[in-house]
Order: sequence, then structure tokens, then C-alpha cells
Amino acid sequence: MSLSHVISDSLVQVHLLPAQDIPNPGAEAPPGADAIQRVVGYVRWVAGICILGLFFGGIVAATAGRLWDHHGSGRLGARMIVGSLALALLFGLGYTLVSQFAASTA
Repeated sequence: MSLSHVISDSLVQVHLLPAQDIPNPGAEAPPGADAIQRVVGYVRWVAGICILGLFFGGIVAATAGRLWDHHGSGRLGARMIVGSLALALLFGLGYTLVSQFAASTA
């Protein structure tokens, strides 16, 4: 038996295996996924509270800086307010963007 004959026979046998016989299992959550989701929920909750704290802290700093004529504190408070609004926008869009990216790959 020649080498070319062995290769052609092996290729014929490879093509005899249909792809329909290979099972395609569905997606399954790994063990411990509930705990991970709980931790992510806690982190999201803390992030939301921090954004609110930054906003109200910025209001306090801006008000105090303007009342006592401390321009550095007033500017810092204004930056804190703008920063908290930008973070709130990113926080709100984050879930939507990640969901869209994940849905497009599936």
C-alpha cells in the first residue's frame, strides 16, 4: 500500500463523519455565578452612591467656596458637579453598551 493510497483513504474516512453528530450544548452558567453577580451588584450599588456623594459634595464645596470667597473651593466644587454628571452618564450608558456588545457577538 502506497503512501498516497493511505492518505486518500484517511481523507475519505474523515469526510464520512457528518457534522450533525457533534452535539452543540447550550450556554450554562459556571459554578459560583450567583455569588459573582451578587458582588457585581454590590459594586454597582457602591458606585452609584459614590456618584451621588460626589454630586452633593460638589454642591457643598461650590456653595461654601462662593459664600466665604474661596475661589479654589468654588472651582473644585464646580468640577466635582460636572465630573459627577459625566460619571452618571457613563454609569447609565455602561450597562446598555456592554449588553449591546455582548448581544452582537452571540
